[in-house]
Amino acid sequence: MNKIKYIWSMIVILCGLQACYDDNSKLADQPIIEVKINQTAKDSINIYFNNTLEIKGDIECETDALTYQWDMGLYSMDSQTGESMTVFKNISKEKDLSYVVRDLGHYHLRQVVTSEDGSTIKYYHVFVNSQFEEGYTILGRRPDGKGSIAFMKTLTPEEIEQGMQPTFMQNAYAYANEGEELFMDPVDVDKVGKFLYILHGTSQKMLQIDAKTFKKVYEYDFKYYALDFLPGRLMAYDGNFSREFEVVSKNGGVAMVQTDQQAIFPFPGLPKETVYTDAYDRPSWKSSMTRVFIGKDRDAVCWNGANGYDPFFSYQDCFDYFKGRYVVKLFQNESTDGNDVYVINRTGGQTVITGVKAMMYNFAEGGGLWVLFERPIREGIVTEDSQILPNDYYSCAFVSNGNKVYKWFYTQHDLEANPFITLPDGEEVRCMNHYQCSRSVSDAEYQDYSRQKQFYIATYNPDREGEYKGSLYIYDADTGALVNKYEGISDEPVALLYKIK
Repeated sequence: MNKIKYIWSMIVILCGLQACYDDNSKLADQPIIEVKINQTAKDSINIYFNNTLEIKGDIECETDALTYQWDMGLYSMDSQTGESMTVFKNISKEKDLSYVVRDLGHYHLRQVVTSEDGSTIKYYHVFVNSQFEEGYTILGRRPDGKGSIAFMKTLTPEEIEQGMQPTFMQNAYAYANEGEELFMDPVDVDKVGKFLYILHGTSQKMLQIDAKTFKKVYEYDFKYYALDFLPGRLMAYDGNFSREFEVVSKNGGVAMVQTDQQAIFPFPGLPKETVYTDAYDRPSWKSSMTRVFIGKDRDAVCWNGANGYDPFFSYQDCFDYFKGRYVVKLFQNESTDGNDVYVINRTGGQTVITGVKAMMYNFAEGGGLWVLFERPIREGIVTEDSQILPNDYYSCAFVSNGNKVYKWFYTQHDLEANPFITLPDGEEVRCMNHYQCSRSVSDAEYQDYSRQKQFYIATYNPDREGEYKGSLYIYDADTGALVNKYEGISDEPVALLYKIK
């Protein structure tokens, strides 16, 4: 009986204690704090590198006691399971994302919002593209003598659909390199594979930059090759196997740049008795690229690679054919057995054009220079300042003089007195070019010259109002009709190219 009373006493005591206990625990009947991420950006985002990726954190939640996290990594997927293998790196802990994207690629972006009850996650695909993918590239000289790049991207169908308009970006190199500028005295630029090479004269430099991002990759210094080497012309072709290209010094001499070794060596094989100070080059279906060198006194011409297979004859200096003459300009066309060379030179008080066969050595007549023809041309049009652009599609050449451009069917006819195109008053033609395929494509694609139905002219007008005195005009190569114009968009043009992908 006493035991029963004791048990009942303990029960009464425990019930009293339970009545005094304040229960703060959360059982299943307590509400869980829910977090909802509202969509303020598309799941798939396209953005240019060096631009700021901005996404507003539109969050619905009953409490402000939240933490935020944004993580991003290069998108990677398991080919067998199809699951994401992305390695994420934290880029922000703010509610709103503001992040400058520096590198190209396809990225996976993860947005994480966490309450005391758990996390809510949202994913995005971010495609960081290049605003320098493909388009018109003008190497310019600023008033202070430093180089600059003006670039206008060719818009994709998606960009056009979004309402974007093609515009030139000035100082593109400085933009891509956190304010770093090009060197003094820019003289030439070429695209080779994945890179652009920018040559500088008095600075004795050549910069290698990424062709898609314009970021600096490597810097060559010709002072370490020769103290008096003054770069004036860069000769290279855009091909998979282009690892060596030549640079001609205005003071005389030709150097070879080897990109695999990142070194500069003397260019071998040129006749030793002649000092070369100028050159001309162009891609070739027969031999990737041909090079024509002009002597210091402009009375000697020799070339390499003209016939694509015979270096002995390629390095002849035209058998003294131009001794006593003055070479004004020269250019090459594309022929079935190499690139024929056309030399505009002065002799006997008149200006003539001399067409030279690509093979150069005339076996049929027992030796000497293989001259296709030589005849006088109209005086006063072709000068040292003229630009000459051969057009293989129309078998002609465009020749500039001041603000005028002449269309010349050089193999059969003289220059006409009337210009093909007359640019606005005050414009001075500085560069001409057209679309040029990479030498890495198939022969059939490379020889599809239909892309040369348009040609581009970069001009300079010192009296133009505004900061930028350079302009770009695009013309129909058949009719001379103006296709488009972009005025006041660059510094004084030095070189012009249409940069392909």
